[in-house]
Amino acid sequence: MVNIRKRLIRLLAKDPDPISKVVPGRDEKNPFARNGRDDNASRRKKIQRWIRMYERGGPIADAIDSYALFALTNGYELVCEDGADGLKDQVQAWFDQPWVDMDQIFADGILSAVLAGDAYQEIIPTRTGQGVWGIVSRDPSTFGKICDEYGRVTGYSQYTPGKSGLTEEEILIEPDRILSFSLFHVPGQVYGLSLMDRAEDDVNRDCDTIESITKAIHRHGTPKNQWAIGSDEHRATSADLDDVEKQIEKQDAKTDYVTHHDVAIKPLDVSGIQNADTYSNIMLQRVACALGVPEEMLGLGRGSTEATATVRMNAFLDKIGTIQQRVARAYNRQLIDRITGRPGAVWIQFRDVSPEDEAAKAAWIAQIMQATPLDQFSVLPQAWVREQFGIDEAQYGDEEIETVPQGSDTGQPAGQLV
Repeated sequence: MVNIRKRLIRLLAKDPDPISKVVPGRDEKNPFARNGRDDNASRRKKIQRWIRMYERGGPIADAIDSYALFALTNGYELVCEDGADGLKDQVQAWFDQPWVDMDQIFADGILSAVLAGDAYQEIIPTRTGQGVWGIVSRDPSTFGKICDEYGRVTGYSQYTPGKSGLTEEEILIEPDRILSFSLFHVPGQVYGLSLMDRAEDDVNRDCDTIESITKAIHRHGTPKNQWAIGSDEHRATSADLDDVEKQIEKQDAKTDYVTHHDVAIKPLDVSGIQNADTYSNIMLQRVACALGVPEEMLGLGRGSTEATATVRMNAFLDKIGTIQQRVARAYNRQLIDRITGRPGAVWIQFRDVSPEDEAAKAAWIAQIMQATPLDQFSVLPQAWVREQFGIDEAQYGDEEIETVPQGSDTGQPAGQLV
């Protein structure tokens, strides 16, 4: 039903069909084909596995959380085109509804896209169907996309447990009821790329390494002793061995040993576990690289210089800036435009998270203003400068910054701010 309706709409709208089509995935005999196209059930099982890995916490979960935390750390603002202030107030009023939490909605969407490859959030219309009542996040492991032969999404399917618990029920959903987006994508594939899919091999190696180190500490971390009893002339009997074993069982941290000349105690495992931190750091470095976060965020980077760490962090913040644009574009087109009914009139703009970008912007604005000392706002309007730094003009009243005209008798140089 969804496919037929969508095809009729495209037929009436005379949308052109591409020549190229979606092709099957790579040969599974290829060891690098794990990221190829899977059937829907297999893909959803993998997402469930990634969610369980994320829920167990640890450095992996912290690295995944960093994407949403950094993208939303400085908040967002609503911007509108000239003459659309009323629509902007309309969107803000919708955001302020008690059952709408846009901060959580944004965080859920980014987390789902990073963890599962795609975000799925249902847009709930009003009872009349003429507006948007709210939006709710859904489990990405229960969703699948319905696409035509050209890879265009014509609908969505949600799979829920059947009444018997052994089967699944498929719910067909119209495409305009689901807000969906992906942050990372492989060209030619319908579903987005999950960072957990890309990093799963390194995550498993890290878990295996930590488990091996833990077992080694339990086995070799406690000092052991070898008790040599008897001599070649006087062989120790079984009763002698049992007697010494009982004495060993009673020893603790304060135990000292007094023995006969024919009993020798040789310490074992005196060196402990060698290079355990090196193995752990190597695995965490690979995980950080696979998840696309600076290794300093996972507690590493002690041997690097401050300049190197700064470069890595700035590169990550630039990546976050790109993600902010993709997220904003998805919500602008699929949600804000539906609320206003006027595409492109109002849009969400996330604030820059890079302090260096803000510093560079401030220096550039100051340079332009200093180029025209008689009227520092002749090139850059004062309202625009305030907007760049998120300064609310209404919060500080209607006072304007005045310049001293030439030839005035105030005793101040001409062109100075007062």
